[in-house]
Amino acid sequence: MQGITRQCGIVNSVILLAMAMYTDAALTYPEFTPGRGGIPPFLAGRAQQQTALLESLDRLRRGKGALGDMILIGPRGYGKTALMHWFERQCEQDTALDVVLLTPAGVNNSLDDLANELAPSDSWDKLKPDIVRAGIKLVNATWQLDGRGTSLRHLLTARCRQRPLVVLLDEAHTLDPKLGFVLLNVSQEVCAKAPFLLALSGTPGLEQRLNDMDVTFWTRSKKLGIGRLDENDARDALVQPFSQHGIIMAESVVAQVIADSQCYPYFLQCWGNALTTCLREREQASGMALREVTDELTAVARLAVEAERNEHYEPFRQQIEDAGLQPLAAAVTEAYAGADTLAEHDLNAAIKAHLEAEGELPDDKQAQGKMIRASRKALAGFGYVWRPPTAVATWHAGVPSLMKHVLDVERKAR
Repeated sequence: MQGITRQCGIVNSVILLAMAMYTDAALTYPEFTPGRGGIPPFLAGRAQQQTALLESLDRLRRGKGALGDMILIGPRGYGKTALMHWFERQCEQDTALDVVLLTPAGVNNSLDDLANELAPSDSWDKLKPDIVRAGIKLVNATWQLDGRGTSLRHLLTARCRQRPLVVLLDEAHTLDPKLGFVLLNVSQEVCAKAPFLLALSGTPGLEQRLNDMDVTFWTRSKKLGIGRLDENDARDALVQPFSQHGIIMAESVVAQVIADSQCYPYFLQCWGNALTTCLREREQASGMALREVTDELTAVARLAVEAERNEHYEPFRQQIEDAGLQPLAAAVTEAYAGADTLAEHDLNAAIKAHLEAEGELPDDKQAQGKMIRASRKALAGFGYVWRPPTAVATWHAGVPSLMKHVLDVERKAR
C-alpha cells in the first residue's frame, strides 16, 4: 500500500512538473498600457468617435478633402492618444493613403520642420517643378519655406493630389499659436482642393488655445468629446482582455475595480496592469495555471494602483497649486459633492462664493462676471472641470478622485 502511495506521489510530481513546463510556455496575459498612449487590449466605449473618424477617412478614399478638421477633446487619461493611435493603425492599413502622427514638440513649432514631416523631400522631390514658384526651396534635401502659410499650402496641395494624407496632431493644446494659426488656415484651404484631413487631440484647454488663434477654428471643426466610460464599457475594458486569455475575474473583483477607477480609462489600465502582474508572478512562482483573479490577489494589486495614482496626481496638483488655483479648485470640489456634473449657474455660484470669501470679488457686477468666467476658464484649462462639446451649460468633473485628492491636500494646508 505504501508502495502504491509512493508511486502516486511520484506520478503527481511528474504531472505538476509537466504542468509547470507547459504553463511557462503556454500561459499568456493581456497587455495593459497605462500612461503610454498605446491602444488598450480592448478599446471600449468609443464607437461613436471611431465611426466619425472612419467616415472622414472614407471621403479621402473618394478623393475628397475632409469637411473640416477633427478635434478629440477631453481631460487627461481619458484615452485620446490611444484613440489617435487606433486611427493611425486604420489609416496604415490602407495602402492608397499616408498618415503622419505628430506632437507640437516633434516639429519644434517650426514651419519648415512641419513641412518636412508632412512631405519628406526624399519621397516628394518630384513636386519641386510644381511648387518652386511658390517660394519653396529644396536645400540639403529639406524643404525651406519662405515663412508664409501660402508656401505650406502649395506644398501640401501638390502632395495630397498625388496621395491622400491624414495628419494626426496629438497634444494640440501645447501648439504654438503662430504655427497653429498657419496650420489650421492651410488645412481649410487644402481640404477644398485635395484629399486631406487634420485631426487634433488635446485637453479642454485646447478650446481656448484655438479661440486665441482665431475665433472660428473651434466652431468650424468637428468636435468629438472623449469622456469617462459608462459602467458597461468599463466592465468590457477590464474583463474582455482577461477573458481572451482564459482568465476568470470574480464578480466582486470587477465591482471593486470599477468603483475604485470611477470608470476613468487610465486607472482601468492601471488596475489591469497591476492585476496581470500579480497573476503572472503567482503563476510563475507556483508553476501552476491559476487563471483566476481573486479578492486576495486584488488586495495585493491595490497597493500598486494606489502608488500609481499618487504618482499621477501629484504633478497635476502641483500645476494647479503653482497657478494659484488650489483653494479655488478645492471649493469647486466641495460644490460637486460627489456628483459627476454641475449646472453652469451652480458652478459659477460656487466660484463667486469662494472669491467673495477670499475678498477677491470686485464690487462691479460686470467685473464680477468677467472674473468668474476667467476663474472657470482657468480650471477648465487644466481639465479640472470641462464641458463636453455636446453638453449645454453643464460642466463635468474632470477626474473626481483627483478632485478629492486636491481637496484633501488643501484641507490639510488650512
